Amino acid sequence: MKRLVLFVLLCGALSQMGMGQNVALGQWETHFNYLSAKHIVRVNDHIFCASHNGLFSIHTIDKHIKTWSKSDGLTSTGISSMAFDQEQNLLLLAYRDGNVDLVYLDQSVQPEQIISWPVFAQNPDLPENKNIKRVILRENLAYLCTGFGIVVLDIKNQQVEETYRYIGTNGTQVSVSDIAFAGDSLFAVTAQGILATSMSPAVNRQYFANWKTVATPAKAVAIAASAAQLYIGCAGRGLYQREKGNWKSVFLSSSQTYFLNASENELTATLDDRVILFNQKNEAKTFTSPLFKAPEESVQINSERFWIADAKNGLLHNENQAFQSFAPLQADTTIFPRRDSSIIDLNALSWTRLPEYLGGGILVKNTQNQQRILTTNLGSGSLPSSIVNSLAIDVDGNIWFASDKGVGYFVTDDILNAARVDAVLPIYGQRRLFANEKCTAIAIEPGNRKWIGTRNGLYLFNEDGTELIQKISAADSPLPSDSISALQCDSEKGILFIDTPNGMVSYRSNSTTSSEDFSGVKIFPNPVQPGYGGTIGITGLMNDSVVKITELSGRLIYETKSQGGTASWDLNDYTGRRAKGGIYMVLIVTSDGNEKFAGKLAVIN
Repeated sequence: MKRLVLFVLLCGALSQMGMGQNVALGQWETHFNYLSAKHIVRVNDHIFCASHNGLFSIHTIDKHIKTWSKSDGLTSTGISSMAFDQEQNLLLLAYRDGNVDLVYLDQSVQPEQIISWPVFAQNPDLPENKNIKRVILRENLAYLCTGFGIVVLDIKNQQVEETYRYIGTNGTQVSVSDIAFAGDSLFAVTAQGILATSMSPAVNRQYFANWKTVATPAKAVAIAASAAQLYIGCAGRGLYQREKGNWKSVFLSSSQTYFLNASENELTATLDDRVILFNQKNEAKTFTSPLFKAPEESVQINSERFWIADAKNGLLHNENQAFQSFAPLQADTTIFPRRDSSIIDLNALSWTRLPEYLGGGILVKNTQNQQRILTTNLGSGSLPSSIVNSLAIDVDGNIWFASDKGVGYFVTDDILNAARVDAVLPIYGQRRLFANEKCTAIAIEPGNRKWIGTRNGLYLFNEDGTELIQKISAADSPLPSDSISALQCDSEKGILFIDTPNGMVSYRSNSTTSSEDFSGVKIFPNPVQPGYGGTIGITGLMNDSVVKITELSGRLIYETKSQGGTASWDLNDYTGRRAKGGIYMVLIVTSDGNEKFAGKLAVIN
């Protein structure tokens, strides 16, 4: 008996109903660990804090927190240093991979323009490790401390001004971790000790003989200049001030780490268990807290207030005497435990990937402990590689695997007793799918499409692996890295979780678990606001539902089939033209025609 459900969605009512309940299709979210705070910088009335792979800002008055990521236009993940230029309202972000972002902010500390500057990527002569350890801004120049020396950038003209690379003994390359300017000199903390050179325009600072070694009482790990006085932090010894060519002890400490911030009148030293404020007389005021587990950097607000980046407890602040931790809300930051090492098929057989030290392959076993090991041998599995990295069961009950030499699947019928068992290896582009590529993870959507993770990006294939639907790379998406560690699908919400060495993100795909009827259908966003460039999602569908988009006159402009319980529309008609403003009918029919649904979608131009 056919049943017609008429669901007229008024624009205002739908806008309220969908708010907060639906994430737009194709949208990314980060799941980074914001408690591993590493770097901090003050930007007007905001504090920016970078963790191992995340970045967030907090308003110092109302404590509103905003996360920043590649979705906001940033180039990369893994910030290694930050600096702020007040005059240009410019936040400079330096990354561990050597990239630099110039983030120009408006008065509300919102990004007006983000300029990606791959300053090191275009030079094949540089070492593999391009980590930028610290950035110091001075007279419109950015001094980058790197593992291969100091690189001076002209920010306004976006060009490399100078490079001080071979400045060590006899012209050797040195690693520089910190620098300071005092008087007419530039001082650098290097692996060979402190090196100094004149800042006079007549001096060629690229010539190693113009850099002199400065003797220190112990190994210096940090340096700063306050009121023309030079200070160093020495691992296991404490803080020293240079006076008439000699070093005078200012503060004794067994701390192995130091981060020094200097102003005209005060010096802030962040040690591995406390923060110390020194005035011009070197009188010390010490700040401690039970929350200080691994202080990395600090920003002084006044003589009593600090913001501190702690590598274990996040961003700390002592507005009310005692320090408190501030960080974005976060849940899981990695896929653990992984569910793709051992799975159960529709016949209650367990499939377990065996580690390499046990010979690899796949162990199949029933509840009576009858078992079979699938290997690379013909007739006994025909796996393309004995190293299997991930297992998944698809909608048809087939067991898919991702291996070091491609992907494939097994039909499970009589798998334990069949005389011959061979994997099915999909053919794509006239060759076996990923035959020569390490596939690290596989996950299957409710619509039976296959997500495949590799060392070179993320791929979406159709149900049998013969048609590429989508490729996602770090260069063209918020994906933190092309190297995929693990995948996991939330079938109910249509969210794919993607774990990488640089952190975990999630992607809202256009596939969800199908519904039993059309009672929970949602169309979002609705209405479509001017300038919206995303995809329309239609969820709560029954499997293989046919979705038709028509004008009120009845003219069909788009038709698709649901992936599980979700269908999508990119707002373009069959000719590729964007839909005009107006009201559109959304007509949905099950594959057998027994249930129908009608809704409305408003597009505002």
